[in-house]
Amino acid sequence: MLVRLQSWWNSTSLRTKITGVTVIVVTLSLLGIGIGTVSAVQNYLLAEIDRKIDDVAAGLPPSLRTEDFALFEPTGGQGARSSYYLAAVSIDGEVLSSNLPTSEADYGPDVSELTYGWVLNNARSITVPSVDQRTQWRLHTYTLRIVHEADMVAEPATLVIGVDLRENQETRGTFASIFLIFGLVAVILSAGVTQILVTTTFRPLREVEQTAARFAGGDYSQRLSGATPNTEVGRLTRSLNTMLSRIDRAFADRAETIEQMRRFVGDASHELRTPLASVRGYAELYRMGAITTKPDVAQAMGRIEKEAERMTALVTDLLELARLDEAKPLELGPVNLVGLAVDAALDTGASAPGRTISVWTGGELVTDASLVDPIIVSAEENKIRQVVANLMQNALRFSPEGTNVEIELSTEGAPDRGVIAVVDHGEGIPPQIRDKIFQRLWRADTSRARETGGSGLGLAIVDTIVKRHRGTISVIDTPGGGATIKVSLPLVPSQSRS
Repeated sequence: MLVRLQSWWNSTSLRTKITGVTVIVVTLSLLGIGIGTVSAVQNYLLAEIDRKIDDVAAGLPPSLRTEDFALFEPTGGQGARSSYYLAAVSIDGEVLSSNLPTSEADYGPDVSELTYGWVLNNARSITVPSVDQRTQWRLHTYTLRIVHEADMVAEPATLVIGVDLRENQETRGTFASIFLIFGLVAVILSAGVTQILVTTTFRPLREVEQTAARFAGGDYSQRLSGATPNTEVGRLTRSLNTMLSRIDRAFADRAETIEQMRRFVGDASHELRTPLASVRGYAELYRMGAITTKPDVAQAMGRIEKEAERMTALVTDLLELARLDEAKPLELGPVNLVGLAVDAALDTGASAPGRTISVWTGGELVTDASLVDPIIVSAEENKIRQVVANLMQNALRFSPEGTNVEIELSTEGAPDRGVIAVVDHGEGIPPQIRDKIFQRLWRADTSRARETGGSGLGLAIVDTIVKRHRGTISVIDTPGGGATIKVSLPLVPSQSRS
């Protein structure tokens, strides 16, 4: 039974639960108020009756002679009825005299138990039924002495004064009926008002349900609206909208990531297919005997070696990007950009002796890092060296032979960031493609890039490393022609404060 009741309760809507509980609480409250009020009215009416009975008793003598029994005889003729019941009861409970007509004896109170001994041992106020059990009487009992005229002997007796409670009961019943009617009206009104309020209040929750269903169906643009912000439902709506926006953005990012991965795999396959086709082509030519002379064989081997180097560089860059995508924690430490830039300039100059590579900071040429103020950033040194090396290789690859390449160092902000910029004097980068050059395997000129040996992943690696360091990267024009790629990294706190 309990399990069935619990199952029914769990399957009932919240709106029905709130309305039902409200009706039950209001009903029980009104019932309690009604019972208390009726009891208070009853007690008040009984107190008034008790007071009136005491007033009547105060006018009677404490002892009576038998000839005074005329006081108890009915007045106004046969069938007349007094407002009060007066009776003298003997020591053994026999009614000696009363003011109730004989024809209405059954209407009067049952005083057979009100003996003199009972009066001495019990309360003097009592409510008893009538003889015919149709009504009740409120009685007060007093001790009385009756003096017999014949022998002047005094006998103890009981004086009973009572009032019929029929009028009292009718008043109480009328009051209870009125209260019941108004109580029913109040319960019905409370149920109706509660239903309206709950329906109005929960209407946004219905919208939440519908919106969630549409969202689950694939319509990720769905949002909630119309709820007052400072209410519980309003705050819930705001939180749900935030959650839906984040889920929508997460799905969009996931779709974009999948699309980028699909393009990346396709581009990588395409990039690998070209050198593999070249290697296979030269191998087939050699196998078929088309390449016989030593110069032709040397040329074919050179081309195979060059394409193998391209594949090696591409695979190496792909592995590097895969490691970066794992987002392993960086081993951050203080890195002096000045010393790092001087080392990069020396390395690049050794690999490109026909170029002039210089380092500048504050408008001054730097030849020895120890002679200038350091610019210390918080970074993983090997990663930043890789960034600068990739930028230098990119500058050499896309600028004419014999042109200079500069590395410029500075700080910006409060200062709170160190900046390293690689400046070339080539053709520059058009504004419309500056956001694309950091995409993986993207090239503005595929044939030229292959001629220069690029994999199309160098700047993508740079962008990934810089973002892992909470840095920024941007491209601007070099005065006089060319491109300048700027990398901004956070300074270590001590240098930032200085």
